[in-house]
Amino acid sequence: MNFGLVGISHKTAPLEIRERYSFTKKKVSDILSKYILNETIDEIVILSTCNRTEVYITTDMVNRALKSLCDELQIKKEDLHYFYFLQDKYVVKHLFSVASGLDSQIIGENQILGQVKNAYFIAKGIGTTKKHLNKLFHKAIEVGKIIRTKTKISEGNISIVSVALKLIERLCEDIERKKILIIGTGKISELMVEYLKKKGIYGVFVANRTYEKAVKLAEKINGKAVRFDNLINEIKDTDIIISATASPHLILKKDTIQDLIKYRGKPLYIIDLALPRDVDPDIKNINNVILCNLDDINLVIMENYTKKLKEAEKAKKIIEEEVEKFWKCINYQPSELVAVQVSWL
Repeated sequence: MNFGLVGISHKTAPLEIRERYSFTKKKVSDILSKYILNETIDEIVILSTCNRTEVYITTDMVNRALKSLCDELQIKKEDLHYFYFLQDKYVVKHLFSVASGLDSQIIGENQILGQVKNAYFIAKGIGTTKKHLNKLFHKAIEVGKIIRTKTKISEGNISIVSVALKLIERLCEDIERKKILIIGTGKISELMVEYLKKKGIYGVFVANRTYEKAVKLAEKINGKAVRFDNLINEIKDTDIIISATASPHLILKKDTIQDLIKYRGKPLYIIDLALPRDVDPDIKNINNVILCNLDDINLVIMENYTKKLKEAEKAKKIIEEEVEKFWKCINYQPSELVAVQVSWL
């Protein structure tokens, strides 16, 4: 039985490619359900976040299984070079690095460990994990905790949300005096509300397709819930929009914003933290509109990167040791750390 992995991330593909292969929770569940009884793939876990989509499997027919996954993910031939295909020890090392925050857009960020846990528990609940992936993910979660305990890689509790807020502060002065509209009520929006509260910023507006969820999140920051059918009216006098929904379609389109901006005497700042994107990328071409997305956040992240390098080296050594321990534990013979050769590419 071999471990296999098909993946795409912020390291291998730009945002416009990654968003083609991001999945909602329902889509993840639907795919997993197809593999409960499968003669090619024995176990499967799907990790889909704003920066990566990765499918972990066990199989005794590696190339056939990887080909099956590419068909399932509907990977276009011209996009194949954005993906990585890994096997056995390489899969173990990669997952340990992901869970530890070493492979994140922001080195050492904490959110990814929770996302790894969630991906595993979803698969386990559906019934697509057994002996091998159970052991692998349990160990990966343990290694993620070890790295954060033995190194300072997560010092400062940096996250995409905190970096996005820092970017907003750079772009827009006196944000405590600005009207802020958050679109979406998921984890990223919840984290943004927490950060705004720490900054002493209240009275934030929250919009969501399910109004009750908007009310619940708005209450946490003494804000106001906005009905989705009234979203455009609210934007008319909004200064900053932070959008992070799980919608497969665009929430804000160019024509809509272009019509609104004509009647405003001030700039509009939009931060799109969704994957797929919530905001039409062509909006950045409208005068007096500043649009930033996940890839733009990299500019701020690079400042934090050099500070983390020393701790990252410590973490890599720990991961190497843990990979060897795990490999011996599952009674595999030691092998070279190489990527699988995908014969059908």
